[in-house]
Amino acid sequence: MSKALKLKPADIQASLSKLAKRYSKHAAFAAVLVVLLVYILVVFKINALSKVEPAANQPVNPANTIPKVNQESINRIQSLEQNNTEIHSLFEEARNNPFQE
Repeated sequence: MSKALKLKPADIQASLSKLAKRYSKHAAFAAVLVVLLVYILVVFKINALSKVEPAANQPVNPANTIPKVNQESINRIQSLEQNNTEIHSLFEEARNNPFQE
């Protein structure tokens, strides 16, 4: 009573060609739909990850801390600036218009 399923390459190729003819006009729409769905998922994932706070027991990363400048270096730079008039004018010009090259 049970018939064995016999698949021949010619039968499979004929069925696939029929399906391709029937649904080929919708392939572009399906591709655009898949791309939009992936884009929406990425946006939601980015939104979720942007709201995550670090754990309380997470160690502090030294790369995220504010860099400290040695006070002796600051005093030395300021004294050099005051002693040299050309450098003093460059610092003043940079303070007044920092985006000019």
